[in-house]
Amino acid sequence: MDIQYTANKHIITTNPAAQNPPKPLIPVPPSQQGTDNLTGSGQEIPVDGQFAELEASLEEIRAGETILNAALAKEEEIAKNQKQQDRAELESTKDDEYTDPDKEAANARILDRKLSEMLHWKYDSSLSVQGNLNHIHSIFQSLLKDILSNYTGSLQLQLMAQLDALTLNALRQLVTEHFQELLEFLGQYGRPDSGEALINGLFENMAERKPLTSQNQNPSFGGTGSFAQNLDQKGSGQKLTQGVIYQRDTKARINTQYQSFVGKSERSSTRAAEVLQRGGYLTGGKVFTLRDIRQAQNFIQYMNQNFLQTKPEKLPYTSEEYLGFSAGISSLKAQTFIEQAGLKEGTASALKYAMGIYAQEYFFQNAQSLKQTPEYRNQSLTPAYQADSFQKIYRYMIDSYNENHDARSAALAGLKKSLESFYGKQTDPVYQNLNRYRSDIGFFTHSPSANMKEEILNGWKAICRDWNAFLQYTQLSKNKALKFDYNLSRDYYMAFLLSQEKSPHSGKIRKKKAAQFVIRLSILIVGIIICLFLLALFS
Repeated sequence: MDIQYTANKHIITTNPAAQNPPKPLIPVPPSQQGTDNLTGSGQEIPVDGQFAELEASLEEIRAGETILNAALAKEEEIAKNQKQQDRAELESTKDDEYTDPDKEAANARILDRKLSEMLHWKYDSSLSVQGNLNHIHSIFQSLLKDILSNYTGSLQLQLMAQLDALTLNALRQLVTEHFQELLEFLGQYGRPDSGEALINGLFENMAERKPLTSQNQNPSFGGTGSFAQNLDQKGSGQKLTQGVIYQRDTKARINTQYQSFVGKSERSSTRAAEVLQRGGYLTGGKVFTLRDIRQAQNFIQYMNQNFLQTKPEKLPYTSEEYLGFSAGISSLKAQTFIEQAGLKEGTASALKYAMGIYAQEYFFQNAQSLKQTPEYRNQSLTPAYQADSFQKIYRYMIDSYNENHDARSAALAGLKKSLESFYGKQTDPVYQNLNRYRSDIGFFTHSPSANMKEEILNGWKAICRDWNAFLQYTQLSKNKALKFDYNLSRDYYMAFLLSQEKSPHSGKIRKKKAAQFVIRLSILIVGIIICLFLLALFS
């Protein structure tokens, strides 16, 4: 039996003579015995029983050889598979384990420079609002591309969070510089943090996702660790003494905080796309567009120039119905503007909410101003305003508009209901002695009026002029269907007349006209008698 050594395995082979069964031994003639005798001199020749025993031993050797070769082949296969796994793991991690220091330093310098550009962005008055927004957008996209291309894991998310924070600061400066009136209106009447929601909305339209800032404390991108806090401080306006990643000195050293996060990043398999998808950050934008903000600013400028107000001396003679009707007209303006200007859902919702609070604040301010008037001292004649009477008219007008989206119909319906309530109180003993419901007080003029029919029609004409001026200011006048016509339809004209006839003025006017008719008729009769007398006298 021979053992052959190879590079990868051991192979056991038998003696060639053992592979073939030996032939029976035949005695050699004495003449042939000598040096060529294979058994050597004096060696005995095996008998037949010994040959059988030798052959059995060889069979056992062959069986052992087969088992050993199978074991060696299996061990070789295992080693081969392990080597393939090691090679695959090495290839998957070699890029993370080795980075070109010069390339990393160059990328870090570029990122530092661009982050600093966003940090120190300033509004350029020589550019349009859109031009300034485009500038912010271009810086943002360049930085985002660098971060996604050159960084991975938690560090990538940290840098994206810092980029978002700096971008929000730039957008905040843009909005504050150009849309101050809108921000103040939303701050006073809008939802809490509605100004920040507007700025975040601009970001969402630009990035098509929600801002990924470290203030969210989302564990997916590191929360508010020391590195994130340091970035936040740099984003808040403090002067950068060194780069965010690459130290600004001649030694070209990487920041220690950066180094600590690099290790965590290389061990992390987290990718920004996964976090954004999993966390619901992707939105597709269209929350607050620059066009919507411009339109809303235009409307707020109109509201500021035409602020609802009543002269203090008129308040004791101003009814809750008139306040509700005036607030309703303002809300109808907002509703019409939102629909006709095509505002997106985010801007529309913010403006509707703010106008609702504005209407309530209008009532409360007048209620407080009434208490400062001299007439309020005698509360039996000038009691405090009742919010319920105000709300009935205001809500009725808003509901009427929501039913048919016709501002003119809603305004006329509101005026009809207001006059019915107003004139009803003028005849009610509970109210008719109050200053604001005296029988001679006009609904629109808040002062004594001799001709109530004329007072109603003049008041409606004033509403039409104001409404059409609003359409002109907000550039909605091209749609003629939105205009208010001075001429009342027959139905509303008759409704106003019926409302006016229910007032105490109508009885007094009829009595006054009857007395005037009697006097005139008496004068005419007396004149005729005198004429007849003179004719008889001279004839």
